Amino acid sequence: MKIPTTMVTQHPDSATKYTPIQDEAEEGLDSLKKEEDSGLGSEEYMVDYEGKMTPYHQVSQIVMEILEETDLTPGEDVFITPRIPSATQETVFRQLMTLMSIMEANYQASRYIDNLSVFEVIHPMTAEASELIDVRSRFKYVSKLSKKEFNMPKDFHIHLIPLIEEVPELLNIGDILEKYVDGCKKELDIDVNRLRVMLGRSDPALSYGMMPATLSVKSAISECYKLGEKKDVNVAPIYGAGALPFRGHVMPDNSENVIKEFAGSKTVTIQSGVRYDIGKKETKQLIKDLREGLPKQDPLYYNDKEMEEIRNLIGVFTKHYLKTFYQIIENVKKISDLMPNQRDRLARKGPMGYARDVPMPSDIAEVTTNDKLKKELRDLQLKELPELPRAIKFTASLYTLGLPPEFIGTGRGLKEAEKTLGTKVVERLLEDYYPSIKDDMKFAARFVNLKLAREFFPESAVKEVDNDIKTLMNYIDFEIGPKTKKDERYLTLMETIKPVVKQVAEDKKIILSEESEKEMLNNGIKKMGKLRGSLG
Repeated sequence: MKIPTTMVTQHPDSATKYTPIQDEAEEGLDSLKKEEDSGLGSEEYMVDYEGKMTPYHQVSQIVMEILEETDLTPGEDVFITPRIPSATQETVFRQLMTLMSIMEANYQASRYIDNLSVFEVIHPMTAEASELIDVRSRFKYVSKLSKKEFNMPKDFHIHLIPLIEEVPELLNIGDILEKYVDGCKKELDIDVNRLRVMLGRSDPALSYGMMPATLSVKSAISECYKLGEKKDVNVAPIYGAGALPFRGHVMPDNSENVIKEFAGSKTVTIQSGVRYDIGKKETKQLIKDLREGLPKQDPLYYNDKEMEEIRNLIGVFTKHYLKTFYQIIENVKKISDLMPNQRDRLARKGPMGYARDVPMPSDIAEVTTNDKLKKELRDLQLKELPELPRAIKFTASLYTLGLPPEFIGTGRGLKEAEKTLGTKVVERLLEDYYPSIKDDMKFAARFVNLKLAREFFPESAVKEVDNDIKTLMNYIDFEIGPKTKKDERYLTLMETIKPVVKQVAEDKKIILSEESEKEMLNNGIKKMGKLRGSLG
């Protein structure tokens, strides 16, 4: 069965384009149409219901528009893949509604094609195998109901795509997936022979830092293939990443790094920032590059010794990231509310919404082998934090204020890793485990303005990041500051919006009652996002 190489998503990370739900069906059609028909030429489009006000009928609408306006067959040539709500983070009701939307799409399409038009769904925030088994159990009931009520020709099973998006879960992915495969057979009498797994890069970076996020995703790719061999399952990892380095660096001019760094990924997500802030022409080229390059790579493989090194490295970098993260998160949360909403998302909390969980360094402590590091990670465990912003707005806020989050904890982490784990381990980190860190840091370095950051964050936190940057320069060759006229314009925009942002940071919100101030701030934030290639 065909595995798509690119998946266009509905992430709200475009700085320049607000996409209302009414336009998303047309966006899906444009994403999947062939390039010669003025489309992007991607093979898959994600319809997103997770924390989002997506209409129930959107899946059917896209399926039918493809059938009516193209010569493509949904479910064979191109794929429409919903991301359903998590029953634990949102509600079972919302999850059931989205499962019913899949039945509707297949019913509508059955008048024109014999195959299933939609047969896979993404399950977000997967932490345990039991969540996945529960979804498949619910779908069995939905399938039987549809057969009875709508005379659907037969029962059918969906293929579930677990989305693993926290560092502890990524490190435990082999166990989660094995329990899922075994549980489906034991409890539902379903053989899992095709298993696509989405590995999230954004939320792990938000909660644990860029280095732990990158290393945990890479280790998860290796563990996916080990599980596939053990259970005789065709496992196909999806690299779920955004445009800026902190969220995965899927940009047209970084495609070669993505292909090599995350070797074994069968699919890569293309988010809104790439399509709308960088450009359609460039996005088409990125899709071509990924289609050509991904299948040529042998999957990542780490032996037991390498996995132990990677887990210890993750522990070291998590420690230094969280020490700074805890100091700045209150202020980042205030600023994140100023970032534009580019899709119709649900509220962050309430009966229909949800908030992100606190970081769990105590869980990472359990997989490290250094007793001192274990204690330090456990001591960093908090019971609660302010509601965390989404990763996109978190990233956008820090870039807007001159403190790209890529640097937080990275320099200090390298220094401690060299001291406690050894020079050879750090050499392997920079040359084998994460060689594209050089290009990631060179990108982020163009947008550093610690003088501005000092006006918004505690001096102790900014000093730590300054230390990170200076220490990192001992390991990687890069320079801080603008490299082009566009970068210089970016710094000018920083200074232009500073007075308004400062009012909000100091809880003096009265200034935002002036429409001219609101417009100036909003335009400035969007222009900065456009210049860097994504909102966050």
